[in-house]
Amino acid sequence: MNVKRSKPALSRSPILPFILLFALGSLAAEAPEPAKEASEEVIQLEPVVVTATRTEQQLKDVPANVTVYTKEDIEKSAAQTVDDFLRQLPGFSLFRRSSSLVAHPTTQGVSLRGIGPSGVSRTLVLLDGVPLNDPFGGWVYWSKVPLESIEQIEVVKGGGSSVWGNYALGGVIHIITKRPEKRTLTFLGEGGNRGTVNLDLFASDLWGPIGVAVGGNYFHTNGYEVIREDQRGTIDINANSEHMTFNGKLEYTLSEDATLSLQGSYFTEDRGNGTPLTNNSTDAGYISGGADFKTPDGSDWKLDVFSHLQTFQSTFSAQDPDRNSERPALDQFDVPSTAVGTSLQWSKQIHESHLMTAGTDLRWIDGETNEDFRFMGGQFTRRRKAGGEQQLAGVFLQDIFTPTPRWQVTVGGRLDFWRSFDGSRVEQNLQTGAITRNDTFPARDRLAFSPRLAVLFRATDDLSARSSFYMGFRAPTLNELYRPFRVRNDITEANETLDPERLIGGEVGVDYFFFDGFLGRLTGFWNELKDPVANVTIAKAASSGVIPPCGFVPAGGSCRQRQNLERSRIRGIEVELEYRPNSSWVMSGSYLFNDTEVLSAPNQPQLEGNQIAQVPEHRFTLILSYSNPDILNATIEGRYVGEQFENDLNSITLDDFFVVNLQLSRQIMKGWEAFLGVENLFNTTYEVGKTGTPGNEIVTIGAPLLIHGGIQAQF
Repeated sequence: MNVKRSKPALSRSPILPFILLFALGSLAAEAPEPAKEASEEVIQLEPVVVTATRTEQQLKDVPANVTVYTKEDIEKSAAQTVDDFLRQLPGFSLFRRSSSLVAHPTTQGVSLRGIGPSGVSRTLVLLDGVPLNDPFGGWVYWSKVPLESIEQIEVVKGGGSSVWGNYALGGVIHIITKRPEKRTLTFLGEGGNRGTVNLDLFASDLWGPIGVAVGGNYFHTNGYEVIREDQRGTIDINANSEHMTFNGKLEYTLSEDATLSLQGSYFTEDRGNGTPLTNNSTDAGYISGGADFKTPDGSDWKLDVFSHLQTFQSTFSAQDPDRNSERPALDQFDVPSTAVGTSLQWSKQIHESHLMTAGTDLRWIDGETNEDFRFMGGQFTRRRKAGGEQQLAGVFLQDIFTPTPRWQVTVGGRLDFWRSFDGSRVEQNLQTGAITRNDTFPARDRLAFSPRLAVLFRATDDLSARSSFYMGFRAPTLNELYRPFRVRNDITEANETLDPERLIGGEVGVDYFFFDGFLGRLTGFWNELKDPVANVTIAKAASSGVIPPCGFVPAGGSCRQRQNLERSRIRGIEVELEYRPNSSWVMSGSYLFNDTEVLSAPNQPQLEGNQIAQVPEHRFTLILSYSNPDILNATIEGRYVGEQFENDLNSITLDDFFVVNLQLSRQIMKGWEAFLGVENLFNTTYEVGKTGTPGNEIVTIGAPLLIHGGIQAQF
């Protein structure tokens, strides 16, 4: 279905920044290198990645579209959070366009290439090999991982369920943190407009076979008003946030062939969501232990055990149309969740041409929501407790076969078992104490097989071709199965009968070095998603009343329920270019075209033929970097996001926008660096979300001009 595109306003026009980027790029291509470095040869080391196949491979040997970001790439960015940094990758998106600095956590589900974006992720996010996705709802707390603690980020686009299982429908994002080093101490102190304060400390040392690393981060911002200026009322205040993180890592090297590790973190945050009665807070702890060892037969083994403990609180309100008053609508006063998991992996090189990998993993999740709702007469009149437990187990086998130096074939498959049990929902009248609803849900389970076949052909030293076919799997979360929610007057019911989502897809691509320093990558992909979970509108309430299965619905509100649609399709093209004319300059550009369509939805036929909500057709990023420690390090980034539909009916659109970010830094003495970051350089106002009826929507907006700078010191 074609999107009608309006001409952007001049204030949002990407033309001037676009011209600026390429004008600077032209100068860079002609600029001589600094005399000091003229005789030095720049050696680019090929990154080693583990995420695509769960085994160490050089990037050029991976038969998939993988993007690797190093700590040097992170230092060149003006971003203050992991999600804002990853937005330079056109295929990366959250459910909303807003930064995790101010967005509600339940809107931070991540998607790659537009695979069914929603509050829950269709992409697996790992932190040092352990799932980071929220156990209860599937979203991601990006603030848990300070940028200063990261060594490398690997982004695998395309189905990864054949080795990683649940959530890896659209791919995998693996965040790898710094390991202990000898006598390392790094401090970052940063301040900025809108009351921004960012303090980060990382220290590590080695004592013989023992390595220890500790880190802490404190962040605070006064935030900004998230409602468009002409629609604000007296209740609209800044959406602010404050969080603290503590991380620790211990490694013990038993021998050259065996290492033990222990890692843990504590995270706490408080957020204001833009009005006096809306806020949320989270406290979360995480601990993991692992062992890596090699046996005499040449086998490599990896064992991990981990646990997450978390509690979450959030309040919601119903705002009057003039936004001059609000009243409580929902108080989620306690949403605890627990996850315990383990994995065991084996790999071995067999007969020189076969690298075999096999493994198994288990995960148990327990979560519930405790909330008060139906606010009447100045108080909440109902209390609800809903939740359950899940078990996830999988086994996988993979063979990386290299028959000749030019050919590589990867064959693998994974069998997953999903079980949901002990599900219940109890509702109580707070005034009388009477139980108004007491449901227990039967246990349900499913098996899913996810195969993968990938081929890599190195035609020449400069040209390689790759292709892959894969299937993916995602189990519905406890949040989707058991927890209803309300936004203003719209009620969305849970659905304990949801089936897992399944994906079948493939991609083909080429990587080509046009000439020394100039790399181009082209990838075409096709994915079909079966049984995608969506919020389906059951009925609208002309007047207040009871509408099954939602119960009481206020006048003008809607009754919706999470349901499996039948099929949707996502296909597109990715183009990536990188040019390094000399050791000081780097120019890169990437573009994503996404064509999405709901193919079949018998339970809501009006959606058939529509585009998937929250997925723009066009996105691109342009980046120009200059590095000279004696003068200046500078990076300018331009990012364009095309027009997209806000809702599944395709009746509400969000306009396209273009923003520019700038990062400057300079060494002021040995080990000391001053830096300045500017996000949204031209203070562009862009739409993040719309709620309400078409033509009468309340519009939320993204971050305005943000300026922050400070000092980074290494001792």
